[in-house]
Amino acid sequence: MDRLQAERIADQLQFPPDFFDPPVPRPDEWPDNTELRRAVDWFKSFISPQQWIQRREQAARRLYLSAMGIGSGDGRFFDAKDGFGWYLFLAEALLDHIGNYDYVFGSRVVPVFQAIGRDLDLLQQVGGLAPRVQRMVGKERGQPNGGLFELLVAACYRRAGASVSFVDEQPGQAQTHDMDVTLRGCTWAVECKRMEVGEYGEGERLQIGRLWSNCSAYLVGLERNTLCKTSFQVELMTVPTDYLKDKILEWLASGKKRLAWSDATAVGSIATLNLRPLQNVLSTDLVLGSSHRLLELLTGQYVRNAKYQTLLRTSRGDNPRYVEACDLAVVLNWESLSEDAVDSKARDIRKKLSEANAQLPAGRPSIVHIGFEAVEGDKVERLRHAKILATAQQFDPRDKQLEYIYCHYFVPESPPHECWAFDETTQWCAIRPTQGRPLDSCFLVLPAGGHNRDGPHWRE
Repeated sequence: MDRLQAERIADQLQFPPDFFDPPVPRPDEWPDNTELRRAVDWFKSFISPQQWIQRREQAARRLYLSAMGIGSGDGRFFDAKDGFGWYLFLAEALLDHIGNYDYVFGSRVVPVFQAIGRDLDLLQQVGGLAPRVQRMVGKERGQPNGGLFELLVAACYRRAGASVSFVDEQPGQAQTHDMDVTLRGCTWAVECKRMEVGEYGEGERLQIGRLWSNCSAYLVGLERNTLCKTSFQVELMTVPTDYLKDKILEWLASGKKRLAWSDATAVGSIATLNLRPLQNVLSTDLVLGSSHRLLELLTGQYVRNAKYQTLLRTSRGDNPRYVEACDLAVVLNWESLSEDAVDSKARDIRKKLSEANAQLPAGRPSIVHIGFEAVEGDKVERLRHAKILATAQQFDPRDKQLEYIYCHYFVPESPPHECWAFDETTQWCAIRPTQGRPLDSCFLVLPAGGHNRDGPHWRE
């Protein structure tokens, strides 16, 4: 499809008047979620109805153009300039127009929104709340993760019985911390930092595309349904350009259904992919194109945090996001396990901790909360945990009275048969404690009193 044709389709894409309306009556198998709805309605109250209609349609347009193969050039199917609008669109979609819901990205958003809705009564008693939310949904909408993290931390302290107030920012004048928290007679200065997924992992994804794209195109040209599984033992940037191509040619020349190998670069296998499980389901049902349900049917299993490259020949349903037939599939299931790669992905908190410490006031007991998504695999998170402990033991807050650090590992996933699942690990470190830590239970997303297990998420 050339650029002019793509632009023509984009201009013609229109949504019917009832496209975002809830079902009437609501089916029993799709019950309302009151906690999520409270958060959605509350956030929408900070946006004019007309503005929300425009932002919602922009999010839907980008999503559907991507499903039709009309990308924006940056590889994303949402507008990075309005990340919050995309988040709110996903949460509303799960409530009222589920055909627009994205299961993979929604697993990162919906649990956070639901946690905010659960504690909304407590949050609304936080001083300075409205300006913070208005800024997040407005001028800072491109990067809402930091603001949402602050709301989760504030709610956690309110559940512990604390009085919480956000501190007014002083741009261009002075650095300020995020909130003042008064609990059991002590007032703490609290600073929150949200880490994003690192550049190293993104570089790996780009590199695997370079290693595999010609291979998959070649196999499609041969009409060969293929499943390749590869565990790299060296950093991807050091893998020869023709490494995977050579394995494919060796497999094809062998005439075997499956070729396995193990060398200094990788351990892997290439085999004929069986399309029957997917086609059997498609004979009666549609399957979302960008879902782990589709990958499970293609590969025969679901693994949390697994990485894939796919090239499929499909027929789309009336909703172009859903597949109704597939007669050719080439799938790469890959992982990067070298010690150097794992070390680079297990980013330490040192930089964020130093930034947070600089924003703390001198002479006041202080706490830093750092949150991040733990989506690079359990091996990475085990190493990150050890790195954080080492950093905490060595960190010098200088003239700041930093007493505790809390680290929050968020683990979203979208299992094949669920809208979302969420795991969470918390870790605390004492720096210069003069009193007991203020929070004993410090889960931010998982509900209190649930079936929360002890120990980190990477420990079975």
